Amino acid sequence: MLYVIGLIAVLATLVVAGYGAPGLIQMVNTALDTPGSDLVATLIDVARLLQWAVLPFVGGLALMGLGRIVMLLGAINRALRGNA
Repeated sequence: MLYVIGLIAVLATLVVAGYGAPGLIQMVNTALDTPGSDLVATLIDVARLLQWAVLPFVGGLALMGLGRIVMLLGAINRALRGNA
């Protein structure tokens, strides 16, 4: 169950972040095309706009990892018990 919750958290974060991606891509393209623009400052602005997505994304990955560990331990436990 943890794996599914983590997967949903990661996918939902990617979908919501992807919804705002065209504006961010346009911002970076404008900085690339404009002579004399500060590309580093633009990339920092893009990262600042996407900082909300870090915690749910990493949290979802952590939940997925924890779920996989629990599944692995359960499989090892069943394998060691045998057919008794």
